[in-house]
Amino acid sequence: MTVNVFSIGLKGLEGYRVQVQVRISPGKESMVVGLPDASVKESRERVIAALNQFGEDVTDQKVVVNLSPPEQKKNGPLFDLAMAIAALKELKTIKEEINQDTAFIGSCH
Repeated sequence: MTVNVFSIGLKGLEGYRVQVQVRISPGKESMVVGLPDASVKESRERVIAALNQFGEDVTDQKVVVNLSPPEQKKNGPLFDLAMAIAALKELKTIKEEINQDTAFIGSCH
């Protein structure tokens, strides 16, 4: 099953809605797709560290994160929180429903 949550991307001073889709399955190759820059690709380590705080270890699993819309360049750690929330939902650590009007935004400093 793929879990979908939302975040906000920035293009200059204007925000746009980003759908964050996470799927966790057996395997090794983890990736972030959807036109991420280097700082978004580095989110893997930050998100894995956050998941470890909840007792979840995904280092031996395939984690695929898709950031949509794919044509918008994604940069910075804005999507880290949404990725972590979606991963925790996919792992069933979070059981509550997440309202589709909710957007998770990570630190951007």
